[in-house]
Amino acid sequence: MTIQSSLNYQQQFFGAFADAWTAKSTYRLYKGIDDTADNLRLALSETPGYILAYDKHAQVELHDFLQKDLIAFFRQHVPFFVVADDGAVYFGDWYHRRQFGHIDVIARTITQATQSEQAILPQLRAFAEDPDHFLDNQLEAMRRATYQEVDTLHNQLEAATAETAAEPTRTSNGGFRSLLKTFIDPDDPQPSSAPQHRSQNVGAADKLRLRFDAAKAEADAAFDAHKRELKVAAAITRYEYQAVMATYSSVEQFENILTNLQVDFMRALELKEEQQDA
Repeated sequence: MTIQSSLNYQQQFFGAFADAWTAKSTYRLYKGIDDTADNLRLALSETPGYILAYDKHAQVELHDFLQKDLIAFFRQHVPFFVVADDGAVYFGDWYHRRQFGHIDVIARTITQATQSEQAILPQLRAFAEDPDHFLDNQLEAMRRATYQEVDTLHNQLEAATAETAAEPTRTSNGGFRSLLKTFIDPDDPQPSSAPQHRSQNVGAADKLRLRFDAAKAEADAAFDAHKRELKVAAAITRYEYQAVMATYSSVEQFENILTNLQVDFMRALELKEEQQDA
């Protein structure tokens, strides 16, 4: 592209973008952003800044204008989403509802920035696989994580207790041999290491038991504290799943809807534009 052709292209593009703004055509404004990003290999998030000469006030004005049509589309397209005017997206209108994410106006998608938001779809998939045992599976997973150290200490304590219990047999056998040796050679001194070894084993087992008791008490308290939270979370996931299934055939179809939000939105805008021009 020559200098003149480049200048002509820019003049034509900015003229068309200005006309789209004057006409308040959401479709043509988005098309201008998409075409500029493609032609200049810019990230979508950077494109409005380039078009508007990086004027912050102008970028905010464009963002706020585009957001209105996008929010209206999302509210209609996914009926169980509650979309706030600031772009926050909530899953349902029930008590303890969760925030699903936030609208990215330029990308025309929903972003999930927090761990709690990112956990919603995996939890819906897990619930769909086994709705009747979802809570039980969640509780068992929490139990394994909470009692991991307790189980390790329990195994160590059992091993130490078994070793201590076996000591009298070994000591008794040693005593018989010592008695026989004393009868044969009464002047030969006898070792006294076996009772000391047993005492060490008993002490180690007692220390393990103290550690086990303390760890179990701590794990019991933690499990009880989080058990109710997990039950509430499972109930919320059930509400979300029921909302999805009342609208779509499966969780997978819901995820497909989310994946194609940008495409569906642009198609809806294009149809609206055609109807206005007819």
